[in-house]
Amino acid sequence: MKTAFYEADAFSGSKGDHLCDLDSDYRWEKGDEVWVEANGKRTKLRITWVNVTVKDGTVTRELLGLKL
Repeated sequence: MKTAFYEADAFSGSKGDHLCDLDSDYRWEKGDEVWVEANGKRTKLRITWVNVTVKDGTVTRELLGLKL
């Protein structure tokens, strides 16, 4: 499943900077912690929101995470 990682705003929780995209069947859940290495940066996130979308038979998901 196409998965997009975004940094969540620390105060409002809204979607912030796009960090990366990947194709993964891993079942991400709120509270999971992950290191994202992209564009020469290494960022640790705690997942705060998992948004799954089904459109025209295609499933995608967006993960928002607070920077730790």
